Amino acid sequence: MKLHNKVAIITGSSRGIGKATAMLFAKEGARVVINYKTHKKEGQAVASSIGKDRSLLIQADITKEENVKMMVSETIKKFGKIDILINNAGEILRPGDWKSDIDTWHKTLDINLTSAWLMTKEVIPHILKNSSGSIVNVVSVYGFLGAAAVLAYTSAKAGLITMTKSFAKEFAPTIRVNAVAPSNVTTDMTKGAGKELIEQFQLQTPLKRIAKPEELARAILFLASDDASYITGHILVVDGGYSLK
Repeated sequence: MKLHNKVAIITGSSRGIGKATAMLFAKEGARVVINYKTHKKEGQAVASSIGKDRSLLIQADITKEENVKMMVSETIKKFGKIDILINNAGEILRPGDWKSDIDTWHKTLDINLTSAWLMTKEVIPHILKNSSGSIVNVVSVYGFLGAAAVLAYTSAKAGLITMTKSFAKEFAPTIRVNAVAPSNVTTDMTKGAGKELIEQFQLQTPLKRIAKPEELARAILFLASDDASYITGHILVVDGGYSLK
């Protein structure tokens, strides 16, 4: 098992990529902290599938520092350490283009960028106590490419790409920091784009389909595990060739 006896916090893990990652990590031997903000039933289902001894379900709004501190504290209380952090939580708020109001702009940056900084800042001291550790951020190819319809979201993801590289430099050699960059994945957030736009995504992707959450989870596992022991500061694009256009 690739993550035997490791403790991993996965933000936004009641659904989508986060859920798939939590399930895969548990299968690979990790003890997993499942985080949700509003989807309690979905989070409970994930925790139930993994088992009480090997999971910890925590409701926390990770844009709030006190919630982040609480989640890290509860993790240490139950599992005694933290080896891996997956900054997965993210959301697109509308309107997302240049006409966005200031509150929506700030909330989008808080959810997709500031939360990852808060989580990393709080978790780093605990990972540094170990001989090694790993952080994986879930970014987006739109952080490279830009997207007018989701300006605030892509700006936040671009910031998270830079943050990934900055933390990789700062905390090497003890902690490896990497990111995965999907394009479009079959999650509730992508479904919200509508059938017509999803069909356009598929046509514009060389592999002619949208990724499954499990495919992103496998990429996250690779970067989090010792299989990627000589990789840090890397942004792994998992987009079916979408960004080749």
